[in-house]
Amino acid sequence: MKRIYAFPFLTLALLTSSVVLAQHSPVTLTNADNEVVNGTTITITAEVGDMMQILGDGLNAENTSGSFHVVNVKRYETDVPHGTGNYFCWDLCYGSRNAGAYPLWVGADPIPLQAGDISNGFHAYYEPKGTVGTASFRYVWYDMDSPNDSTWVDFVFNVTELVGIAEVSAVRGFTAFPNPSVAGNITFNYDLATASAGTQLVVYNMLGERKVVKAIGAAQGTVVLNDGDLSSGVWFAVLERNGKPLATKRVVVVR
Repeated sequence: MKRIYAFPFLTLALLTSSVVLAQHSPVTLTNADNEVVNGTTITITAEVGDMMQILGDGLNAENTSGSFHVVNVKRYETDVPHGTGNYFCWDLCYGSRNAGAYPLWVGADPIPLQAGDISNGFHAYYEPKGTVGTASFRYVWYDMDSPNDSTWVDFVFNVTELVGIAEVSAVRGFTAFPNPSVAGNITFNYDLATASAGTQLVVYNMLGERKVVKAIGAAQGTVVLNDGDLSSGVWFAVLERNGKPLATKRVVVVR
């Protein structure tokens, strides 16, 4: 997993008037190399993994104002793919939320910081759930008594295709019908360039838990899930080879 720290020439468009930031934040943010990252973009790049993959990074927050402050964090989703998940820790860690559920997420646990105190309890996490592409978030640290005394860091998670794995581009076709499925069976048609041992169709729920696993022996074929195999909700059908995803299909079931 690769991290890049950059100072943008232009910041992202303001999401709301509350993102207008003052010039005198009580908090100085540093990364693991003790570099100040206030007002920067941190890009984290990794190859796509399985449905349980979690990407993340942490920062230290120091009260450098010379006086006592109670500091909190809020998170904005700026551009997040549907079907992914995210969460963060600010002293306490919050449970994962699906993309779009909390466009603005305000921390519930402000931290009191005396002058010179350092909190190392911040971490930003992203769950791609097999989705390739970028997800962008803005985190804002602010003084509870003076919210405009704030600073920000943008996190960009860049999930790429598997590098050097020929199988990634070997999926010539992958469909699900009917989708959405209101009643009856769901038929998955797949077309792979080559057959290979260890290839499976795996169906995950929104929590990343496996529900169905079907072995695939041929390069082309059909897998049928019977009515009742999947309950109502959103599911992710993944063609995997030796545990590595080749293609993902989002399936909606209504029973």
